[in-house]
Amino acid sequence: MQFRMLGPLQMYDDRRRAVTELTSPLQQRLLKALLAHPNALVPASVLVWELWGGRPPGKAGNALQAHASRLRRAMERAEPGGPGAARLVARDAGYLLRVGPEELDSARFRLGVRRARALAGSDPEEAGLLLRQALGQWRGDALAGPRGPAGDALAVVLEQERLGALEAVFDLSLLTGQHRRIVPELREAVLAHPARPRFREQLGRALAGPRRTPPAGGGRALRPVPPAPGDARSGGPGGDGGAGSGELARLRALVERIASDQHALRSAIAQLSELVGRTAA
Repeated sequence: MQFRMLGPLQMYDDRRRAVTELTSPLQQRLLKALLAHPNALVPASVLVWELWGGRPPGKAGNALQAHASRLRRAMERAEPGGPGAARLVARDAGYLLRVGPEELDSARFRLGVRRARALAGSDPEEAGLLLRQALGQWRGDALAGPRGPAGDALAVVLEQERLGALEAVFDLSLLTGQHRRIVPELREAVLAHPARPRFREQLGRALAGPRRTPPAGGGRALRPVPPAPGDARSGGPGGDGGAGSGELARLRALVERIASDQHALRSAIAQLSELVGRTAA
């Protein structure tokens, strides 16, 4: 079974290809709190706070036990014949949720990011594809719906990781000449996250990229370079339109493009390294 957190919380049975969603807000809060600490014992007092905050019901321990039992039965229904009954374990005045990393979409997302980081320096196009595949697992806001403090904290972490991966995708796309493709995506990102200046900077670079004039004979577009004094294009003194001035301008444009690409690659690798560093922590 899979626990899907990158969007509204779902339990997904791989064999039946069936999705189960919890209808009880308190059971959603409980499962999200347990998923924030997979395979770790979460004290009952912490779970009571997750469900009811500072206003727990009378006999809160009994109420928590009842909701845990209902959640266990929901897992059994979501995964007939599976280990549903053994997943949620009551132990030492707390509860533990048994879940493998392959059963978490968040873990698969993070694995995709790590693989992309390993390839960013040698194969930026493949690294970009891996990042897009990882981001494709997102279905909406992380852990959308009712949640307590632990669920809130996990949702914030996951969202920051998503945005970091998205920034890295755009850097790699700019590096590999996909400026036109990502302009609509960047405009959407700028509108959705106005306080994130990185997206605005990337949008400016992407818009500049489609305006570049391709060199004669095809190939990658070069960044336009202002004409130097004496260049025939400037109309200034000494502009005789000779082959030397045109070759000089071409070489200058080539050097600038290489420097820009190196900067974009370093930026993409730094973004991926920071994202994976936060994940490992």
